[in-house]
Amino acid sequence: MSGWGWAAAVSGAAATFLIVYVILDVIFGRTPEQRRIASLKVFTHVERNSTDPIGRQILAALGLFVEESPALARFAARSEPLLDQLTGAPKPHEWLSLRFLSSIGTFLLFVLVLPAWFAVLVGFVLGFHLPPIVLRSRIRRRRKRFADELPNMLQLVLSSLRSGFTLQQSVEAAVRDDEGPVAEELSRALSESRISGEFEDALQRVGERTQSGEMNWLVMALRLQREVGGSLADVMQTTADTMRDRAYLRRQVQTLSAEGRMSAYVLMALPFFTGIALTVSRPGYIRPLYTEPLGMVMLAGAALLMTIGFVWLRAAVKIDV
Repeated sequence: MSGWGWAAAVSGAAATFLIVYVILDVIFGRTPEQRRIASLKVFTHVERNSTDPIGRQILAALGLFVEESPALARFAARSEPLLDQLTGAPKPHEWLSLRFLSSIGTFLLFVLVLPAWFAVLVGFVLGFHLPPIVLRSRIRRRRKRFADELPNMLQLVLSSLRSGFTLQQSVEAAVRDDEGPVAEELSRALSESRISGEFEDALQRVGERTQSGEMNWLVMALRLQREVGGSLADVMQTTADTMRDRAYLRRQVQTLSAEGRMSAYVLMALPFFTGIALTVSRPGYIRPLYTEPLGMVMLAGAALLMTIGFVWLRAAVKIDV
């Protein structure tokens, strides 16, 4: 390998390590207490602490550069609704910086095995869209966990209601020592209701962020109970029982469709792993795919067919409950 090849390899490895470190540090490197503090910092202005991890300092410095550019700041603001769905997520300008770092690292990684022009096209496009894919995956897992834990949390609220507490006091007592997504969202709803607005409106925003139909039903039941009267504990008990039955049915459907979903994952991942293995073991055999016009047409056709197959398999194994 020539000197330029070794330099590209070292640069790619360093950039990949830095990007992975920053991503893991931003997404996973906080304790529950730090995530709660980070959610409150959205409403405050604080100075950067020099004792922050080096990855977070680099991301903050790049975020300031993005924030000072009006065009980049407007582009970064588009990610705010998505970032708002995950507690402890980076700020929009830091998120855009993270996506740029991911693009550079992916390009340096692909340039080791692909032609420079193809590595630019694939590396920058794939690297720029890779962090949102990871973020959406975490949001989906968080929503699933929210739906699974909500009935149990409502049962704790019901216990406090029957003891004579008000609704907000019962919710506050239930989420005080919990660290799950339900506790995080309900704590945020309590904070919003103290600042301004009704508690039901804050719960409605929780349902919109988590896309939880069960939470929307709960808000509807609370509003109806306020208008027509009746026992709030009985209304919430009926709602909690319905949520528990739906959660049981959802888990049963996921169990029955597990084989189909695993088959879809294997079929979608097999071409990528086969291409990587052939690129490493026999690069001359697979090189015509991205150097010859016919090979590029074949790659484009394969991408189109895989997209159609992904949509079809997703529709076949996805069952709404």
